[in-house]
Amino acid sequence: MIKRIGGAVLALVSLSALGTACGGDSPAAGGTPTITMGIPGIPPVFVNLMAYVAEEKGYFTANGVKVTLRPLPTGADVGRAIQSRELDGGVVGTSGAVALRASGGSVVAILGNENPSYLIASSNAAVKDCAALKGRTIAVDGVGAPKALSVGTMLASCGLTVKDVKLVNVGGPQSVDAMIAGQVDTAVLHPDELAAVQQSKETHEVVALAKVDPKSHYTMLVTREDELKDGGKRPAWVETVAALHKAITYINDPANADDVTAIAARMTKRSPEISKVALGDYVKLGFWPTDVGLTRERVDKAIEDQVKAGNVPADKTPKYDQFVDATVFRDALAK
Repeated sequence: MIKRIGGAVLALVSLSALGTACGGDSPAAGGTPTITMGIPGIPPVFVNLMAYVAEEKGYFTANGVKVTLRPLPTGADVGRAIQSRELDGGVVGTSGAVALRASGGSVVAILGNENPSYLIASSNAAVKDCAALKGRTIAVDGVGAPKALSVGTMLASCGLTVKDVKLVNVGGPQSVDAMIAGQVDTAVLHPDELAAVQQSKETHEVVALAKVDPKSHYTMLVTREDELKDGGKRPAWVETVAALHKAITYINDPANADDVTAIAARMTKRSPEISKVALGDYVKLGFWPTDVGLTRERVDKAIEDQVKAGNVPADKTPKYDQFVDATVFRDALAK
């Protein structure tokens, strides 16, 4: 409980501290364009590694843009701060971005991470495959939260539904502690969380979302429509995306694994040992794509899934060409 309260307080401090540094402000002294980017997770989670590598390797500065990274507890918090103009943009879960756009928000996706990292893991040797999950208790982050929402799709791969299991809400990072303490033996985790549990006890992957739903979409880097119009910050976003692409290329190069591991460990506050194992798993997953990461088929499916889940009214669904702007990435690569 203390951690959750602390995170909430930090979120308030982060939002209040944005002040003059955010949305729609003029360039910093000397004419350097500025971007304030929201980052989900306190401490930040692995999806943000491309931004932290770009920062630490000096790619933003080399591209002539000043990017300030602002960690907030969740992607939902990032999305709300973007829409309220407290942030210029940031990383938001695809389902959350779809819901925000459908509710009248002006968010537009300019870069994506398509392959989700959610997986169901178990320390119970008897739980060898998806079918063995029937009747089991599975720890998730909370009702309606991303990990919980992923369970249904993973179970469907073997003909099960959420009614065939018992979901227990223990929070996000707390799932690791609950498994290590033996309070639960099965949970929805990310690769770095699985690596953390494996340091204490034998634990294995049972089913992974990216493997059973290859058309899924995970997160998006979004900004507001006004930021990309004439007089907005489109040139700065082009430079920012170009820097992020450099970072992705650096991350995916095995020769840089030790350096990237060190950056990941500082970002997530996990040990270098855990970070190195997790980094290998994320790279193998194709977590940081070298293209724009906004395939029409995947984004359209994400929108359809939100309608099927009842989270978005069918008559409010965003259209791909309104919701996605791939020209920022195109221009970034042309630099």
